[in-house]
Amino acid sequence: MTPIYVLLGSILAVTLFQAFRQIFSKKNINSADIQNLASTKAQLEQITAKNGEISQQLASEKSEKDEIKGKATELKESYIHLKSENGALIKDKETLQKTINKYEAELERKEKDQERKINELESARNSLAQERARVIKEDEDRLKKESEERDRMWAEHEIKVVSHLTDLCNQPQFAFSSYDNNNLPEGFHGSLKPDFMIDFLDQYVVFDAKVSEAKNLQIYINDQVKKTAAKVKGNKKIYTSIFLVVPTVAIGELKKKYFYEEGFTFFVVEPESIASILALFKKIENYEFAEAMDPQERENIVDLVAAFNYHISARNAHELGLILHGLETLDRAEKNMDPKLLAEAMAKKTKMRHLNLNTADTKELVANPEKVTQQLLNLVEPKAKISKEDLQK
Repeated sequence: MTPIYVLLGSILAVTLFQAFRQIFSKKNINSADIQNLASTKAQLEQITAKNGEISQQLASEKSEKDEIKGKATELKESYIHLKSENGALIKDKETLQKTINKYEAELERKEKDQERKINELESARNSLAQERARVIKEDEDRLKKESEERDRMWAEHEIKVVSHLTDLCNQPQFAFSSYDNNNLPEGFHGSLKPDFMIDFLDQYVVFDAKVSEAKNLQIYINDQVKKTAAKVKGNKKIYTSIFLVVPTVAIGELKKKYFYEEGFTFFVVEPESIASILALFKKIENYEFAEAMDPQERENIVDLVAAFNYHISARNAHELGLILHGLETLDRAEKNMDPKLLAEAMAKKTKMRHLNLNTADTKELVANPEKVTQQLLNLVEPKAKISKEDLQK
């Protein structure tokens, strides 16, 4: 608005100036001119007053303008400051955005990794379930097979035991007279029908093969001991030791394998121990037979046993002495030897081949002592590797 007022004031001033000029340029001034002059003067005063107002308004507007300019300067500085802050904020935003992108990428990676692990866990769970089902199936099959094998074992047990005892009694080192429940000696009848017996010093040793389908073998054996003791009670033909034979795989189930009932001793044994039992009875029988020998025969046997005992004892004593001497020698060598040389010797020792004796050769030498003698003679009286004929040639 101020520039418009200034322009109007200027135009009015010019107009008045021209009006005065025209009036004073006239030679005769009339009343109309005076009136015009007064009117113009009044207008001029008005214009002057108006111009003063305009000047005041102009000053006010200038002051306002200066104030606005100052505020503009402040706003500019604030703008520059804000722009700087905005730049920093943009950089911070970019940094934060990168961090967010990094976290988002890491989060996405972790989510994928978690998803992968969940899938792997699910796969492992399925595999575990399948493996568990397979193991359960294998256990069921194994238990079924073991049950079938146990049933077959018990079904064949009695036949195998009788056959095994028969074969052993027919061997020369035992040579016992034997009986089974289909061929019992005189005087055996009724419920007492042992599976197998041997004739021993005018009595009979009973071997009874036990067949059981009971879940608890110990209870079954306890019951069988009582029943068998009741059957043989008072029978002087039965030897006081009775053997109950059970399969080898089943004997481990028993906590008690020895019983004493009605004056009889019961032993629960596996088939593999029968040979040792028969050998023991044969030794006892031979000893009883030796009691019937004449004094000279007995003396010869006693001398032979004494000689064997002395030889074995002396051999053991000498070998023990040699062993102790060897250990002492090794200890002394380790203490007195240079550690480096000892370490080298020990390292070479670990690489040496172990002494493996030929089992077949050892068995042959044990069975034929004369071959041992021959080999010893070959050592003390070695033969030439070439013949006399070759030497003469």
